[in-house]
Amino acid sequence: MKIQPKTLIALLLFAGLMSSCRLFDPSVMLKTKRDYPYALASDTIPDDYIIQPGDILMFRLFSNQGFKIIDLTSLDDGSRVNAGLNNQNAFTYLIEADSSLNLPIIGRAKVAGLNLKEAETFLEDKYSNYYNDPFVMLQVNNRRVIVYPGAGGAAQVINIQNEYTTIIEALALSGGISSGGKAHKIKVLRGNLDNPQVFRLDLSTVEGMKEANLVYVRANDIIYVEPSYFAGKQILQTTSSILGLFSSLIVTYFLIVQVTNTP
Repeated sequence: MKIQPKTLIALLLFAGLMSSCRLFDPSVMLKTKRDYPYALASDTIPDDYIIQPGDILMFRLFSNQGFKIIDLTSLDDGSRVNAGLNNQNAFTYLIEADSSLNLPIIGRAKVAGLNLKEAETFLEDKYSNYYNDPFVMLQVNNRRVIVYPGAGGAAQVINIQNEYTTIIEALALSGGISSGGKAHKIKVLRGNLDNPQVFRLDLSTVEGMKEANLVYVRANDIIYVEPSYFAGKQILQTTSSILGLFSSLIVTYFLIVQVTNTP
């Protein structure tokens, strides 16, 4: 069956148009409809962090209500040396899928579902059978936020050190909004990704900055700055791709025709 040149050209143009439907803004993620119900910023103090499976806890234990911690902070040289050694008395443990961690002496203890203060009190009670007035210190080491600053290849995972870190601080820790990012189109996704709570922020204005400063980050938040795209560049790239494909297929077609018509 012989394919007519007009038919081939029509097929090529159709394929090119179909392949270029999303080429003008291919890097834009997390799109929402115009009437999407965004969550409102709140200036309330963030709730205490709840320990969950997958967390990595730094655990420290002292007797006598932590008297040794205070004693080792004296200014003489010997105490400073001992204090440095005492800083090594910190161990990390993974909260496993069954909500527990395996600790020395007391064995497995379920702490997922508790906040840090509740978990410390719970473990102090467990260790009271072995130590005089135990003092437990816990810290979650792997609370993190994902930041897309608006440029390809620049996304970062940031560890949360400060309990009251705002969106602006998180962006600053990632290096700020990239030159290709849209400061007026920033989204924050929080909670279960099947049905997340979504904030939309505009940092291009002072009013928007004030609102963003009221939003504290939470573990596993996603901060997404929508990237800009340059129509001229995208059109040139798209046209070049289509013309390259078109030229290759035309050459292939004429080679096939030539071989077919050769006696």
